[in-house]
Amino acid sequence: MTYPNLKQSVWLLVLYILIAFGLTILIDIIGAIIDEPLLEYDYFSGFLSLASFILILCYISHRTDWAWADMLPLAIKNIDYDWRMWLSVGLSIFGLGIVLTELYNAVIFVLPMPEVFQDIFHQSVGKQTSYLSALFGAVVIAPLTEEVVFRGVILKGLLAHYTQNRAIIWSAILFGLIHLNPWQFPVSFILGLVFAYWVIQTGSLWPAILGHALNNFLATTFLHFDVPGFPVSEDFNVVVHNPWWLNVCGPILAVLGVWWFYQVAKREEADQLEVGVDLAETSRYDN
Repeated sequence: MTYPNLKQSVWLLVLYILIAFGLTILIDIIGAIIDEPLLEYDYFSGFLSLASFILILCYISHRTDWAWADMLPLAIKNIDYDWRMWLSVGLSIFGLGIVLTELYNAVIFVLPMPEVFQDIFHQSVGKQTSYLSALFGAVVIAPLTEEVVFRGVILKGLLAHYTQNRAIIWSAILFGLIHLNPWQFPVSFILGLVFAYWVIQTGSLWPAILGHALNNFLATTFLHFDVPGFPVSEDFNVVVHNPWWLNVCGPILAVLGVWWFYQVAKREEADQLEVGVDLAETSRYDN
C-alpha cells in the first residue's frame, strides 16, 4: 500500500511538529548552558527548519525503504516548460496575494491575534529579525521543505488512496493546519489547493516551489519596507485594506494566471504525446 494515506499523513505531520519542538527545546537548553541566546540569532530558525526536514525525510526513508533519490527528484522532474508557465505562476501569485490579503483582514476582524503570536511573527519574518534572515527562512527554506513534504510525499500518497479532488483538498487542509494558528489557515489552505493543482498538472514541484517562494517574498518584503500606496501596520490586528483598484485587479489576475497555467501545461502535455513521451512516468502524478 502506497505511503502515506490520510491517517499516516496526519501522524507524519505530528512527528514533524514534535521533531521541530524537540530541536527547539534542545537548542534552548544548550544556549542556557553556554549562556548564549542561540534561538535569537539570525538564520537560526531557518537552519532548525532544515534540520527538522532532514530528520523527517530520514524517517520517511526508513518507514518506506525509499531511497532519498525517490523523494528529492520529485522536485526536479520536468522543468523544461517554456517561459509562459513561469510567468503564469507569477501572475497567479500576485493576484492571489491581493485577494488573500483581504481574506486575512476578514479573519483578523473576526478573530484578533494575541500579542504572543504577533511577537512570533515579528521575530520570524518581521522587523525584529534582519531582512536577509527572514528571506532565508521564508523564501528559501520553507518553500523547499514544505513542498517536498506536502506536495511531494503527502500528495503523492493521498493520490494513491483517494480521488484527485479529495487528495488535493486533504493535502491543502493539512498544509493549513501545519502552521498551527487560525490566522494563516485560510490563506495557506487556498495556496495549498493551487500548489497541489500545479504539481498534478506538471508532475513537478518546481511551479509550487516558485509560487510558494514568491508569495513569501512579497509578504516578507511588505513587512520590512514601507511601499508607497500599500501601508502595512506593525500591529497585525490593524486592518489595512488594499486600494480599491487593486482589489478589482486581484481576482482578475489570479483567475487569468491559473487559467494561463492550465493552458500552458495542457500544451506541454500535447507536445510530449506527439513525441511519444510516457506521461504516466514523466509528467503526471498518476502512480
